[in-house]
Amino acid sequence: MAKALAAAAVSTGMSSVIQSLNAGSGIDVQALTTSLVAAEKEPRTKLLDERQARVDARISALGQFRTGLDGVVSALESRISSGVLSAIASVSDVSVLGLSFSAGAVLPAQQIEVWSLAQGQTLSSAAVADAGAAVGQGTLTFSFGSVGGSGAATGFTAGTLSDLVVTIGPEDDSLTGLRDAINDAAASAGVAIEARILTDSSGSRLQIRGATGEAQGFTIAAEGDAALSAYAFGAGVESSLSRTQAASDALLVVDGLELKRSSNTVSDLLPGATLTLKKASPGTLVTIEAQRDTSELSQAVRDVAETLNQLVSFGRELSAGAGSSAATAGALVSDSTTRRVVQMLGSLSTRPLLEADGTAPTMLADLGITVDRTGSYSVDETRLAKIVATQPQAVEKLIVALNAPATTTSGVTTAAGPLRQMAALFKLAVDGEAGQPTALATEAAAIARDRTALDERMERLTDSYTLQFTKLDLAVGQSKQLLTYLQQQIALWTKSDS
Repeated sequence: MAKALAAAAVSTGMSSVIQSLNAGSGIDVQALTTSLVAAEKEPRTKLLDERQARVDARISALGQFRTGLDGVVSALESRISSGVLSAIASVSDVSVLGLSFSAGAVLPAQQIEVWSLAQGQTLSSAAVADAGAAVGQGTLTFSFGSVGGSGAATGFTAGTLSDLVVTIGPEDDSLTGLRDAINDAAASAGVAIEARILTDSSGSRLQIRGATGEAQGFTIAAEGDAALSAYAFGAGVESSLSRTQAASDALLVVDGLELKRSSNTVSDLLPGATLTLKKASPGTLVTIEAQRDTSELSQAVRDVAETLNQLVSFGRELSAGAGSSAATAGALVSDSTTRRVVQMLGSLSTRPLLEADGTAPTMLADLGITVDRTGSYSVDETRLAKIVATQPQAVEKLIVALNAPATTTSGVTTAAGPLRQMAALFKLAVDGEAGQPTALATEAAAIARDRTALDERMERLTDSYTLQFTKLDLAVGQSKQLLTYLQQQIALWTKSDS
């Protein structure tokens, strides 16, 4: 390349000198070279520009469709999470209890009376002046179950939990170390025991608290140094630990029926409802219920149908072939992802979204959303009104399932709803796999390389033409000089003869 450029420079310079001396042919070598190279380059550049325009159009179209899908997913998620589709909870006295619902739940009006709250057992030690002083070494064994009495333990009935053994070594030989050893052992075993130190003017006390519920009481057996027995607790055991609160169940009355629960959060009493017991209030009847606004459900179904129509229309416009009604082929006419999503949208109304459960609807068609021969969605208002009136909870479940995120429970993964699946497909089409370029990105890079190669080829062609035409210019110039010389000689000879 360097030699060619040098030769071109020399030839170009020579051509200029020859022309200035009127020894050349008069040909404009530079203009001729530029014209020929441009004629060679222009069609190839046009092809590259057309390829780039198609890539840019596809990237833009994919981005637009992805934005549309993401917008639908986000809007529907906001609508669901706002609670406008769910039952509206009503509680006559929110200071006594709270009420929340899972998707699709309804609750007829009923009365609840909270007699007592669930409590966890609490033990407190005698105060010590120095929390860092030795307390003894050995082991503390926690046994869980029902502990008789309200202060001192009067009996014990073992529960189902395994014992918790806490080792007190030299590094734990203090009130602070005892607290940390108990908490570490409980955390490792997954046991709901918490130890803490409370300090006031009297000194520092060790407090040990258990989980709520009568069966979550506990006794403590101490082995090792005699001093460690001060932190034992049980029937007939003398120690510095005193029970300041006994473990007990919550007691509530539902429509006259007395019920016990080990926690103040009760989710297994009323289907789909969670009660949060806030305070005991014997004699106070709290009325609770949850009903839904069926008009919101109906409108949500209509909005879903209209949104699907817009997505189908946009997808078909982007993937329309040149022989369609569109003026030109769509930017995504050959894109497999777009075709797949359009097909998914077209069959969505008859795709089961929930497992069969009696007469409950399982697909959008059951709500009155249908697709005609042109692929357009419509709503059968009569059918919709009937299903919303008779099974509103099932309608909500279907709408939630349409947009549900993927979940993993106990190692089992549940697939996301179809709208999120389609959005994920387009995200992958636009962004590609991690660390791997998309087909469009690869094509754009190839176009850039082809442009560079074309420019380099045109540079070489320019050098070649410049050399050729400079030599031609010299040759023609020399011929002109010879012709002039001959003409002059002939003229002299002719003059001499005359």
